[in-house]
Amino acid sequence: MSADDLDPVSVLKVLGVEHPASVTPVSGGWTTAIFRVEHEGKLYALRAYRVGQEETCCREVGVMQAAAAAGIPVPSVQAEGVWRGRPALLLSWCPGHPVAHELRTRPWRAWYMGVLFGRMQAAINRVVVPDALGEPDDAWIGWLGPDEEALRECLYGQGLRSGALLHLDYHLMNVMTDGRRITGVLDWANAHAGDPRADYARTLSILRLDSEPPDEVGVPRWAVRLLVCLFELGWRRGYGRVEGDLAPYNALAGVYLERSLAWRLGLPGGLTRGRLARIRKWTVMWKERAGCRQVQA
Repeated sequence: MSADDLDPVSVLKVLGVEHPASVTPVSGGWTTAIFRVEHEGKLYALRAYRVGQEETCCREVGVMQAAAAAGIPVPSVQAEGVWRGRPALLLSWCPGHPVAHELRTRPWRAWYMGVLFGRMQAAINRVVVPDALGEPDDAWIGWLGPDEEALRECLYGQGLRSGALLHLDYHLMNVMTDGRRITGVLDWANAHAGDPRADYARTLSILRLDSEPPDEVGVPRWAVRLLVCLFELGWRRGYGRVEGDLAPYNALAGVYLERSLAWRLGLPGGLTRGRLARIRKWTVMWKERAGCRQVQA
């Protein structure tokens, strides 16, 4: 969501913050507007939702509180409020920087960071599902539309597991590090209860299909691929063994990735047609492996 139509200073007043020293937009928030706020010598994150997203905001707060109680490093909620119909949260600022930035500045640590990244995701999937989710354990399959009935049946045929906390947007920009440890896991808006294989497959699809290459000009493509490959291997080692067939979950992740990114097609920093083609190829491949490919009308 663009920050251009928001007055962050007015939002902060609603949250009880007067005369902040600085308010700076933060890139990376596609569904919410995010600002870095400095006030009375401390740093905060201001997160403003769209109009009518009160339930989403409340749900995210409940999930973060449950994750924090289980020892997961998440932002703490300092204040809640609504500005012109937009729910808003003032959150503590997690130290460090996104894992993506760590890889860009110190690529030789890709394996180590991948292990930390994987261990943290496994810890999240062991968290007892909070009451704030208030949904059945198969709600995450609701990502699929009526045209994906074959894939839906294939997933149910796997024997769904339940009880795990799924982040479902666990990627390099939503996980913070100080270079030694994971210091924060951000953006819990997509969290669901359910089968951890869905969370694992979602992260795998993002790593393979939607991870941004380093910003530096002239970095060879093979070097970027090697960096991502080393990180992924570390992530797999850190997460540990995944039981069962992942093929239908990988197909599901491809379907969701396309639908969640399609509106960004052609936008600056958004989805390119080349990447869209790769996502569709991935989805078809995993449907075939799962034996649930549908004939398109």
